[in-house]
Amino acid sequence: MKSIATLFSMAAASLLAASTAIACAQAAPGQPAALKVATITFNTAVLSTVEAHQAFDALKTQFTPRQTQLQILSNEVDTLQKDLQTNGQTLSESVRATRERTLSEKQRQLQRQADDLKTDSTSESQQIYARLAQKLYAFLQTYVPKHGYTMVVERGSDSNPIVWYADKNLDITSDVIKAYDAQAGTPAAAKPAASAPAPK
Repeated sequence: MKSIATLFSMAAASLLAASTAIACAQAAPGQPAALKVATITFNTAVLSTVEAHQAFDALKTQFTPRQTQLQILSNEVDTLQKDLQTNGQTLSESVRATRERTLSEKQRQLQRQADDLKTDSTSESQQIYARLAQKLYAFLQTYVPKHGYTMVVERGSDSNPIVWYADKNLDITSDVIKAYDAQAGTPAAAKPAASAPAPK
């Protein structure tokens, strides 16, 4: 199943291509349209903006208390397991049954909290990405004509290319990131793309 990032990138590329077709159709008769084509890796551009770094850093901070609590619970489960493995044979049947029941309850609690944390963090990540992707796409609608491009095509990644070959000089991903950060009033980020996985 294609990720939100891939689908949004493909949609953006399609809309830009459609705009190009209209522009070419409106060119004066008998005059060939001057083509200026560029490529972009949209997902990388979104996640590499300063705004994305700030948003995902804030998200990480938001979920830190829950991750800490999850780690504490995980340590409790490990301690209970080791205790049963080490001392289980020396315990009375009733005491062992009680500790096994406690361990089982803790394991279920751990699994439930881990699932909830994963679901919530994934949902929040997807919402952040979708919001930033919409903003960057809107920014491209002014950036592209301003710089005289006829078409901007989604390049894709090396592992999942959309364009099978394009000269590296055609790629404007870094330029778009810098321009987007500049209009947002933030300096270009020096660190790599946000570590959060692309939403699925």
